[in-house]
Amino acid sequence: MSALLDLADLAPLDRPKAEAALGRLRLEDIRDPDGAAFHAAYDLLDAFFGPRGEMEARPALAGFVRDPVIPFGGGMEGRYHLVAAWDGDTLVGARDVYVDIDHDRGVCVVALSHSLVVPEWRRTGLAAMLRALPVTLARRTLDAVVGRQLPTLVCAEMEPVDPANLDTVVRLLAYGRSGYTVLAPARFRYSQPEFRDLDAPAHTGIPLLGVVRPVGPLAGATALPAALAAAWPRLFHGCHRTYLPAARVDPSEAHCLAHLGAADVPLLPLPVDTATLDRLAPLMRGAVVPGFPPGLRGPEPLYGAPVAEYAAMRAAWGAARA
Repeated sequence: MSALLDLADLAPLDRPKAEAALGRLRLEDIRDPDGAAFHAAYDLLDAFFGPRGEMEARPALAGFVRDPVIPFGGGMEGRYHLVAAWDGDTLVGARDVYVDIDHDRGVCVVALSHSLVVPEWRRTGLAAMLRALPVTLARRTLDAVVGRQLPTLVCAEMEPVDPANLDTVVRLLAYGRSGYTVLAPARFRYSQPEFRDLDAPAHTGIPLLGVVRPVGPLAGATALPAALAAAWPRLFHGCHRTYLPAARVDPSEAHCLAHLGAADVPLLPLPVDTATLDRLAPLMRGAVVPGFPPGLRGPEPLYGAPVAEYAAMRAAWGAARA
């Protein structure tokens, strides 16, 4: 066990590489918003996520690092972690995480906000470490704050599959190998509020997939109680309202909760290799984006027919590996 990561939280397919990588790396839970480590980690994440409108402003995250307990109101709170991975003095990866607790409903939702590994360290096991780390952080937070474990859902917001961007396939494959599934998008219509400071945005939200890893008694489940699925938008958007106008947040939460219903929400398997890529068919942009109103379809709302998109993705995937 490292100071931050319990190796038992690694998925079996990830463990060999991740254990080898951990021997070379130092993980740091950054706690000084004025230090060089904070700015280096923020810059690394912002360079990728900022242009997509998916990165909080630097002062907002600096405030969370300074005081990581974030009250959302209504018996809900979050605890923020910004973790850097160092190879000697070189920053090679960063991940930030919100461990959100709804005390009144007795549930915990772990928000995997952003994660990035520099190209030289991809496929080394570092990314797998950063996918498992939030499980460890959540368990330790619950022990410290609540004194017991709660039903817990580890959540990652992921783009629907874009046949023109095979990185969307690579990321879902990686999460599938790490034991994650996805809430059926026909039921769980989640969108992330637009983070960029736009005077008159044409949209307020970006449609994303609900990629999840239930832990504890629900580990390995094929469906989630709707009440636990609903905790995701309630807690995530509660956090968003601490630094965004409510008008930028409310449409996303209202749309997601309105379509959730009361029945258990199916968990769809993610691919773990090329042989299981057919699992991506219901996750294509053309299958997901039409479930959102125009204002929540993001800055690039174009999409095609799902069957055609899936065929184009398979062709591109095959060509890239030929």
